[in-house]
Amino acid sequence: MEKSVIIPPKPCTEVCNDCSCHCVKKIVPVPTVDEALELWLGKIPLRGEKAECIPLAQGLGRVLAEDVFAKVGVPVATCAAHDGIAIHFEKSKAAFETGRRILQPGDFHHCPMGSALPEEFDSIVHGEQCKINSDGTATLLELPVQYQSVKIKGTYVGQGEQLAGAGEKLSPSHLALMQYTGHTLVSVKCRPKISIIPIGDDLVPPGTVPAAGQCIESDSVYIQAIAAQCGVQSTVFPIVADGGEAIEAAIQKALPGCDILVVIGGVGKGEANYEDYTLEAVRKMGQIACHGVQLSPGGKNLLLAQIEGKPLLGIPGPPHAAIIMTEYFLPPVIEWYMGCLLYERPVIEAVLEDDFPPRGGGSSIWEPRVHVRGTPGGYSAGLVGRMDETVENFIGANASVSVTGDLDQYRKGRRIKAKLLVNERTIPSNT
Repeated sequence: MEKSVIIPPKPCTEVCNDCSCHCVKKIVPVPTVDEALELWLGKIPLRGEKAECIPLAQGLGRVLAEDVFAKVGVPVATCAAHDGIAIHFEKSKAAFETGRRILQPGDFHHCPMGSALPEEFDSIVHGEQCKINSDGTATLLELPVQYQSVKIKGTYVGQGEQLAGAGEKLSPSHLALMQYTGHTLVSVKCRPKISIIPIGDDLVPPGTVPAAGQCIESDSVYIQAIAAQCGVQSTVFPIVADGGEAIEAAIQKALPGCDILVVIGGVGKGEANYEDYTLEAVRKMGQIACHGVQLSPGGKNLLLAQIEGKPLLGIPGPPHAAIIMTEYFLPPVIEWYMGCLLYERPVIEAVLEDDFPPRGGGSSIWEPRVHVRGTPGGYSAGLVGRMDETVENFIGANASVSVTGDLDQYRKGRRIKAKLLVNERTIPSNT
């Protein structure tokens, strides 16, 4: 078979037949992404924030646990900003205006750039403004401006001045300034521990050759990668077979060692009829905040819950749906835990190459993958051929688009915002 034809099931149009689709007609109202996040995280109290003290050099990307203040001022003493000789401006000015331009050794001091000024001097005379004589005196050729080329103690950073606030994500500039002002250690928030549980009789571990009806479990590595982009490490547990007791046991085992739990698969609304046992297991063990969201692909089966006060994210198994659900819901729960923005994809404007199909719109979101290409006037964007488990969808696409609101804005020639999956400099050009 060279080609396959995928025909998705059609939801009922008039009478609900209680099928596994659970379309908008059956679960009304379906929350938007923002509403779902509020239903989920708005009801989970944050536990006491933990902090750890680490070497400053290891702080890049970490989130400050407390405000940071300068231990020492910059500069630590009044010093020369350029090479020259230091003078007392008022005394030198009075002498200069009466024609006395020779400075005796006690009237000036040689100051290389960065050296401290003696307290009796307040200005630097540049080399072109004076002449050093062989007898140890100096001739003032030109009167400098008062305080010329002088850095006053604490002018740049005052001792005790706040450098950064709790909740800020540390950048290279933060680290440099903190070290510059006397810090060697920094107190940062502990990162959440994430446990990932893949579920499904059809799954085999990576490195295994799948038999007919099986597939290699791959969603977990994508989830791990998105977590890593947020600066968080995660642990993947062994694949769990379909079945309520097995799923409950796996959750009980993973829960004590994590702050956020992600389960993959078994979240469909068909439940036991289609071997979707995760929903019932979670319902027995915790509280479900939301099951289904106005986001596709994959949103109709998204599961948001909590068990023992810890967030649980239930992601549908099909990879093309799992990647979208992960991108939309894993970073927000990590950011909720850490208290700051950690994941943000660059956005560019692009001109649509073709009409988008009439999906999404209104308050719902359809998130297709697209190819973005460079053009003489900027960028263009076109849909990938198939948004399933294809190389084109996973690797060929370099951006995605949030299709929402007025669908008329997603027609050929319209300008849309594309969220990049790659560095902008790697976008291919059509020129």
